[in-house]
Amino acid sequence: MNTTPIRLAVGDREGAGSQPPAAAAQSCGATVSPHPDDAIRIVILGEPVAQGRPRAFKTPAGYIRTYDPSKSRNWKGVARDVMAKALTGGAILHPEGPCEVHVLAVFSCPRSQFRKRDPWPRRPHAKRPDAENVAKAVLDSGTGLLWGDDSQIARLTIEKLIGAQGEAPFVEVRVGPLEARP
Repeated sequence: MNTTPIRLAVGDREGAGSQPPAAAAQSCGATVSPHPDDAIRIVILGEPVAQGRPRAFKTPAGYIRTYDPSKSRNWKGVARDVMAKALTGGAILHPEGPCEVHVLAVFSCPRSQFRKRDPWPRRPHAKRPDAENVAKAVLDSGTGLLWGDDSQIARLTIEKLIGAQGEAPFVEVRVGPLEARP
């Protein structure tokens, strides 16, 4: 992988008034940091949401229409806004070629599991929503911004964790180019 870091600033799409990632992260609910291996890390604050099953209805004319449930549609809109703010140049980060994506979904610790002494650390999340449905929502949000089409993703890793006691929920997305191994 190329060791030149990607330089990103979060600001408006036109580039005027752009600010450093740390300051912009507070205004848009995300943090953005470049990695030395041409990867980018975007953190989307808030409870992770899985891609819902498409819903269908019949129109008065007799046609069948489908739509995305509002919960996943709203989360994907917020995630897309955060990703767009991360890319001030307006260009797709990986327009073509294979790339790898790592999704870390940290869910909030249920209040019923809080302990005064010896608080819970992070631990695996083995309940609903399914890991692949969380990844589908992230991949749909990044299409056209972080990669041209989600068929470009050749390596996908997903982690679901329950956050440490008192830790805020978030979704971290790391995207980088994938080069062929010799």
